[in-house]
Amino acid sequence: MIVSALAGALEPGCAAANRTLLPVINLRLGPTRILNPDLVVTADLDFTATCVPADAVLLVGEIAAPHTAVIDRVLKPHVYAAAGIGWYLLVEQETLTVHLYQQQGSHYAKRSTTRAGDVLELTEPVRATIRPEDLLP
Repeated sequence: MIVSALAGALEPGCAAANRTLLPVINLRLGPTRILNPDLVVTADLDFTATCVPADAVLLVGEIAAPHTAVIDRVLKPHVYAAAGIGWYLLVEQETLTVHLYQQQGSHYAKRSTTRAGDVLELTEPVRATIRPEDLLP
């Protein structure tokens, strides 16, 4: 449900910027590394390919559930940044807190933390308004 609501918040900005929003895809991060993020925003995309290459991805989003939290907070940001993905959006399922990170060299730097009652106004890589409390019914 959170992925769907997050996609709904990002879709208008993607359409306006001629970007593609894809939920749960095969993301190739290297010759032997493929991960399945909860969603990505891409630039140009070859829809016949079996995997989306990291260099086509502008933003990757993950929903950190209790059973995936360590992977989503530690492993995935490390490999996404190393692959050159500019933005990482992490939603904490239990608290509905949204963390936005921007690539800085080979790692991510935190740009914002948005909690229920606050609003995240994305301007890059697409424009979007995200209200954490709207991510669940």
